Amino acid sequence: MSIVSDYEQLIADQTRILGADHRDTLTSLRRLTEFQFDCRDFAGAAAGYERLHAARVRILGADHEESLITLSNLATSRAMMGDYAAAIAAYQQVHDGRARTLGFHHPDTLRTLDMLADTRASAGDHEAAAADFQQLLDTRDRVLGPDHPDTLRTRGDLIHQQSQLSTAQQQTPDREVGN
Repeated sequence: MSIVSDYEQLIADQTRILGADHRDTLTSLRRLTEFQFDCRDFAGAAAGYERLHAARVRILGADHEESLITLSNLATSRAMMGDYAAAIAAYQQVHDGRARTLGFHHPDTLRTLDMLADTRASAGDHEAAAADFQQLLDTRDRVLGPDHPDTLRTRGDLIHQQSQLSTAQQQTPDREVGN
């Protein structure tokens, strides 16, 4: 038997005996999902994170940190699969949840905005990525100061997105209106 099928059998047995929402069942599901992610089975990992997220929301609530961590992991899995629309939507939910519970200036909220901006950039939405990086830079500059390594990295990310926008605009031929 493979590790995946061993985990699947264990999870089935734990669900039957302990219940789907039991801590041990969810721990096994998390371990299977992390194994799949580590093996680059992003579709399998995404399916596991979806199940795990649904259980955590049901048990803990949507804005609980464990629910948000799981949703962030789901977003990362989706991004690795190239499903940027789903990844962006999930990162946006995580950002909004962390902003509500931790505040806009909390390091975890800022890290999530950084991941959201990176994913928008990977999707080719350099305008939205630049806007996110600008918001992130303004906040980090105010909270951490202009010389903090995170602020400097964000400045570089913003400049890169602006260069991507400039390049795209230069490559777009001017179109005449009319005639």
